[in-house]
Amino acid sequence: MADTLQTLKRLGLIKLLLLAILLRLLLMPFYLHPDIKTYHFQASFLKQGVWDIYSYLSDNKDKLPLKEEFVYFPLTYIFLGSYQILMSPFLGADFVNWLHDASQQANERIGIFRYLFILKLPYLLIDIAIAFVLMRLFTNPADMKKALIFWLFNPFSLAIIYIFSNVDIIPVLLSLVSLLLFKNKRFLLSGFTLALATGFKAYPILFLPFLLIFIKDFKKRLLMVSITLGTVGAIIAPFWSKAFLNSALVSSLTTRLAFPGIGIGFGEALMVGIVLLSILFFTLVISTNRNTEDIWYYLLAVLLIIFSSIHFHIQWLLWIIPYLVIYYIYHKDKDSVKLVWVWIALASIIPLLYDDRSMTISLLSTLSPLYNLIPTPFLLLQHFYDPFLTQGVIHSVIFGISLMLLWRILKVLKI
Repeated sequence: MADTLQTLKRLGLIKLLLLAILLRLLLMPFYLHPDIKTYHFQASFLKQGVWDIYSYLSDNKDKLPLKEEFVYFPLTYIFLGSYQILMSPFLGADFVNWLHDASQQANERIGIFRYLFILKLPYLLIDIAIAFVLMRLFTNPADMKKALIFWLFNPFSLAIIYIFSNVDIIPVLLSLVSLLLFKNKRFLLSGFTLALATGFKAYPILFLPFLLIFIKDFKKRLLMVSITLGTVGAIIAPFWSKAFLNSALVSSLTTRLAFPGIGIGFGEALMVGIVLLSILFFTLVISTNRNTEDIWYYLLAVLLIIFSSIHFHIQWLLWIIPYLVIYYIYHKDKDSVKLVWVWIALASIIPLLYDDRSMTISLLSTLSPLYNLIPTPFLLLQHFYDPFLTQGVIHSVIFGISLMLLWRILKVLKI
């Protein structure tokens, strides 16, 4: 930490960092996406001694005001529940009542701004930590400065973290730490950190096969697999139940990669995302030009494929933004820069066109219930064009841009 602060002073970034923190503090109390209330409602049962949250929610669904299943992996429950216990003196006695209030009037409670501010505080710390890790991925001072500025001041991560209240920020940080450790040849610790990331959300485990290919020593490769999968198994074992399988492990959110398919008859389909990931993986397997310094390219390629081939939530875009920042810094040509920012801008538009008030006009309902009377972009677009067709067109363009970026990546890597 001291080294990071010295680097910030040397690069003249202290004032920018303070400005970034101030900007976040101003955003934190006012925007409410229902997800933050839902998963904190579920996490509140840890304080009551509930360990198996998956079975508890399944068995008591009829009695609970919020009926959603807990779709995250166990470490998310433990982290959020523990944080609530720690901060309960500051949240106040009415906090639990607010969590259990499923009515619109819950957004008008006096303490709501305090609740949102406190609940988002961990995201602020993790957000800044991501900026520091991104800096550490570079050695050139100019690139380090760009990494910090582009992460802290790009509007996409700001909105996803502080407006849509994205708990995915935790596995994003751990995945980046795993990448940094891997680049430094600390393979076993990298695997352990990747397992911790997977303990919050399943997607980081997709990186494991691609990391393994860059390890030439078979024994080290086997050890990394064992540590990663063993740690993931140890995390989920105490929670193993039918409810966990249905709500988290094989839920539609976790298995969405397999959804888009091309029917080939008799109920069988070619799964587009898996086909593209397989092409990428085996292209790397047969390549003789593999450099550990380039591993981030392949992690970016994995995420480009995922987002090009599935229906995604805007919060998931946080997974890819750090890698787009890295791509932007390494590629100096203007065309690559344009492609990156066009991609993320279009990808951000699609979820805003969903038939879901919480994605747009309801985000500011804490300030006034009148925001709920404003028509959504989905309803407005219906007067001119089919919103679903519009989403499909935009997603098709994203798919095309992704293929172009993938082609550029393979060209840069000379594969």
